[in-house]
Amino acid sequence: MRLEDVTMEIRPRTDWEAIDSGLAMVRRDFWRCWLLWWLVLTPVWMLIYPMRESPWWWLTVMLWAKWIGCRMVLFQLSRRLFGENPTWRTLWREMPRAWGRRFFYRMIAARISPWKPLSAAVEELEGLRGEKFRLRMRMITRKGEGNAILLTMMSACSAVWLAFALLMTGLLFFPETLQQEWLETFDPDRFFDHTGYAWLGISCLTVACSLVDGFITGAGFGMYVNSRTWIEGWDIELAFKRIANRLKDQLLWVVAAFVLWGAPMAEGNDGGEQPTAREAIGQIKASEDFIVHKESYRAPKPSSPSGSLAPPAGILSVMGALGNVLLGVFLLLIVAGIAWLIYRSRLLRPQLPSRIDRTEKARVVMGMEVTAASLPDDVLASAEALWQKGDRLQALSLLYRGSLAWWIESVQVGILESDTEGDCLRRIAALRHPHGSYFHTLTQAWLMGAYAQHFPPQESWLELCRQWPFRERRLA
Repeated sequence: MRLEDVTMEIRPRTDWEAIDSGLAMVRRDFWRCWLLWWLVLTPVWMLIYPMRESPWWWLTVMLWAKWIGCRMVLFQLSRRLFGENPTWRTLWREMPRAWGRRFFYRMIAARISPWKPLSAAVEELEGLRGEKFRLRMRMITRKGEGNAILLTMMSACSAVWLAFALLMTGLLFFPETLQQEWLETFDPDRFFDHTGYAWLGISCLTVACSLVDGFITGAGFGMYVNSRTWIEGWDIELAFKRIANRLKDQLLWVVAAFVLWGAPMAEGNDGGEQPTAREAIGQIKASEDFIVHKESYRAPKPSSPSGSLAPPAGILSVMGALGNVLLGVFLLLIVAGIAWLIYRSRLLRPQLPSRIDRTEKARVVMGMEVTAASLPDDVLASAEALWQKGDRLQALSLLYRGSLAWWIESVQVGILESDTEGDCLRRIAALRHPHGSYFHTLTQAWLMGAYAQHFPPQESWLELCRQWPFRERRLA
């Protein structure tokens, strides 16, 4: 492992930044990681035909063995991080090892471990076992343990959600005849007994797992790299290596200068007898720099008058009394303010209704005037005349406006100027009035004509005119 060959910026990150970096690595090699996940699980796909009548047992085997695919994804990401893009021959040789390496421990004892995104990286990349593995895991999980557990939970939830989304999306593209056949044979109580339904759901779940597992593995690997960066100081090591690379060309000149500077020092040595190491240590320790100096101080007693800094008792009592007075004044101001707000609200309350005329009727609804002054005396005759002239939209509009005016004036329906056709229809339907069914038919005809330019045929128009129930004359 050469840190200078890494293809990602090595620096201390937060846990979520580390997860994002792992997701970025998976996006960079997505198609290779996704294909590796499918290829390494080939023995599981070969069991589909023998277990075609037992889809739920096959699903159990797939869910239990899908972590083998995550091993291959981790192998690809780890090699690519340090500048090596493994060839397909290397990946093919690694696939049997992914199945056989510590199979019983990884697939039985540690299969349901909540720290799988982190523990897999420690086991696969560092090759630790036993007590060394447990000690290393305690060090790695000091940072990001909670997020590792969260990733494990998110992988399951995301796979189920994505599988449901794929299932619903796929049903949209089924022919209507097949959809109708499935709906007729669908039995919620025996859903799991229907082999076709089961294999459809299992297929969606398998595709969802292939997409989710790769990204969860990459997120765990990003957290693993970040933990090692914090623990081992990878960023500091890389900084020193960059400095060393810059000074490498100048190293020869530094050595030559050291040799030239050291030669005169060697000539200055007269060759006399050198003191022993014990004598040299004794001479150094006899220097004044190694003499221990001690000083003692006497701390003043708290009870002594000169050392006491406490204020007199009289001042304390005065300050306490002043504080009580200020507190009382503050509370009195708060109570007075609340009382003033209550009194002011009671004064303002009678004036509020006078500003709002709740009896005012709507004059314009959806841009159409619905007052009596804006309508002809005989709405039905005017509408029929407009229809005969070919102005069908205005004819429908006149009938619709006339009906709205009748509901507002005669029945006192609380239609607002901001209401839409649907709002008006709901308000009138809530009254359960005998004329409500006619208004519903007229509203449908108006909507089709106004927004789709699809006017009712002549027979339907004559039927609307014949059933017109609002014949009383409106007051101007």
